[in-house]
Amino acid sequence: MPESRCWVNRSLRVVLTLGTTGAALLAAPTTAAQAAGTAMSARPTAAQIAMMSPAAQNRLLDPLRAIAGAVDTAGEKSDPGSYAGVRIDAPAGLVHLYTTVPADAPGLLQAARRTDPGLDTSRVEVDKAAFTLRALHAARSSLLAEADAHELPYEVYSVAVAPDGSALDVAVDKPVTARADLPAAGATDGRQANTFDGVTVVFQQGSPITPASWADVKWHDSSPFIGGDVLTDGSSYCSAGLPAVRTSDGHPIMVTANHCFPTGDRVYTGAGTTPTTGNFYNDLNGQEGNYVGTVTGTSGSWDAEELDGANNNSDESDSTTWEPVTSDAYSYTGDYVCQDGAASFFMGYGTVCAIEVTNQDITYSLTDWSGTHNVRGVEGTRLPGEQWAVGHGDSGAMVFAVSGSTRQARGVVSALTDPYQTEGGSYIYWTEAPDILGHFGLKLNPTT
Repeated sequence: MPESRCWVNRSLRVVLTLGTTGAALLAAPTTAAQAAGTAMSARPTAAQIAMMSPAAQNRLLDPLRAIAGAVDTAGEKSDPGSYAGVRIDAPAGLVHLYTTVPADAPGLLQAARRTDPGLDTSRVEVDKAAFTLRALHAARSSLLAEADAHELPYEVYSVAVAPDGSALDVAVDKPVTARADLPAAGATDGRQANTFDGVTVVFQQGSPITPASWADVKWHDSSPFIGGDVLTDGSSYCSAGLPAVRTSDGHPIMVTANHCFPTGDRVYTGAGTTPTTGNFYNDLNGQEGNYVGTVTGTSGSWDAEELDGANNNSDESDSTTWEPVTSDAYSYTGDYVCQDGAASFFMGYGTVCAIEVTNQDITYSLTDWSGTHNVRGVEGTRLPGEQWAVGHGDSGAMVFAVSGSTRQARGVVSALTDPYQTEGGSYIYWTEAPDILGHFGLKLNPTT
């Protein structure tokens, strides 16, 4: 299979399609602070939170997720002139609200309460930000436009918005050249910084990323298909992501990653002998099983594509059974998610959880069968002590959060990066479910 390349920051990041012979490289802030200080000694660590039972995690995280979602929506809609972002601080039991004008925070929180009157704003801590989210997004768009036009003396791999509104973190091939090309702006958190379009940018060394693409059921499922099922065209292997229907007529559509299969490709489940645990990459046989759908609608910007064909149901294929997926939402820095990719399952890691969201707003350049795209997504990482976050062949799988007895879809797996464990990476990248569903005019299909 020919190799194609794309780029993001940190170390080598690889999108997760897999070929048959191996990896296809492809407000009351004071009250909140006082409460947090009183409980300091009882704070759980991030690793302890990741190891909690689903019920205990829900008690801690669900209120924070609701606050973050409501505040983020209110900030972008009612206060774009000062709003910079939110971050979940699960160990402290707080949500940080970043704004360039802290005096505007009470009005923003009031707007958030209008959407959710029961919102506990005593758990919101207000922090001063250097730049608004709107200004950072505008500067990012300008920088990427210059990169796309080949007007820069360096190559941009990715641009991430710092969750606290302090800067753009830009991964490039030649950071020394990049810094010399722009006015200096002193240091940010001890890192050399520059100025671009009125905001602070911090250049760092980046590296290339390449697009990639319950045993028997996951390998050779039948209609209705669910998230986490194995997908193949006989050459590449990916995972099913969002089981959905068109909002216009209720027609079933399965969503997977755009880089997995080209337009018009017919996609199937696996067939033949089910891979043995820990031997997934050696057991791929190129056989096509049950027909899932044909690639129709595609989006390079969201790294997502539609499979139009068989029926589906909005469930995710978990480690030992299926679980219902009843809602979708954005992810925020500091939250915790899981992913149900087929490769991770067959490599012996089951459904992978203990993934912490590390950046909720990162854009990276991705090259696939349809060209080169700037993909907007989310970054997460495995917590210390965990061996695995994602593997080659997990592309397209559902990223989700556990919410009570159901699951909340967060997006589809897009990419990974090292340090590697066999075929797995420590950092995972996904594009977000609300964006994908909105782009294609879809909604989840929870029929059971």
